[in-house]
Amino acid sequence: MLQLKRNSALHVMTWVMANLLVIATPANGHGRLLEPPSRASMWRQGFDSPANYDDNQLFCGGVGVQYSENGGKCGVCGDPWNGPREHEAGGRYANGIIVRKYKVGDVITATVELTANHKGFFEFRLCPTDNPFEKIKQSCLNKHPLKVASTGKIRYYLPGGGSDGISYATQRIEIELQLPDDIKCRACLLQWKYNAGNSWGVDPDGTSCIGCGNQEQFYGCADVAIGHDDVVLGKPAVKHPWYFQGETEIKWHIGVIKYKNSTSSRSGADSLVVGDHSVYIQFLLFVNVLYVFGGFRVLLW
Repeated sequence: MLQLKRNSALHVMTWVMANLLVIATPANGHGRLLEPPSRASMWRQGFDSPANYDDNQLFCGGVGVQYSENGGKCGVCGDPWNGPREHEAGGRYANGIIVRKYKVGDVITATVELTANHKGFFEFRLCPTDNPFEKIKQSCLNKHPLKVASTGKIRYYLPGGGSDGISYATQRIEIELQLPDDIKCRACLLQWKYNAGNSWGVDPDGTSCIGCGNQEQFYGCADVAIGHDDVVLGKPAVKHPWYFQGETEIKWHIGVIKYKNSTSSRSGADSLVVGDHSVYIQFLLFVNVLYVFGGFRVLLW
């Protein structure tokens, strides 16, 4: 009887501690390009493209792979440099679907969803081409960086989140970008790059700080047309289940980042929380309560 009570108590405490660790463990800084719909994420909006359930993890294979194995190199759409390039021409998700068309010199809206804001910055680039199946090189993209319309700068810096400078709530961030006035294309590749800034590193000049040196990077690629009204866009045809779509009604709060139970003003950021882990955490706590009381009943038996 005594051994049974000890085993039951140990089992209960192990269960509780394991779940508390799950709740307390911070999420990785993941993100995806939703507007224009990226090759990895267009399926979420009903385009006829294979579903990529890891579309928020196009991070060059991870920091170790990118910098230790590949010398900092990465595929233009976030695939590992030394692995299959499924989001580049010839890959599974590069299917030639043009998702948006714009006028020359337009100010366009890009939307990025972050499942964890790890500070850092966004950059957007274009590579003009008329062939959506052309292999795009980073050198082409580097020639055509897009400027943030409100600042005229290439980089959009993210405001920090909580006490550690990180927000673990899911956010959608809307950014207005200025298209060049000298680029026309039927199948431009638009690249989003997120260079995180929450890890300690060292710059080439020896400066060390949080955000210095090699940081985690995320990418997304979208196929767009500029200055060609005759281009036929791909049409979303399939409505995916609600749990893959996110919220259907989006209300943007300019200059404000909204968290679950608080609101804090952040200049230059247009953000919206579309969900967090509160429901999941509440479920775990509920299960824990039931399990603990069940364990106590065994102990008292």
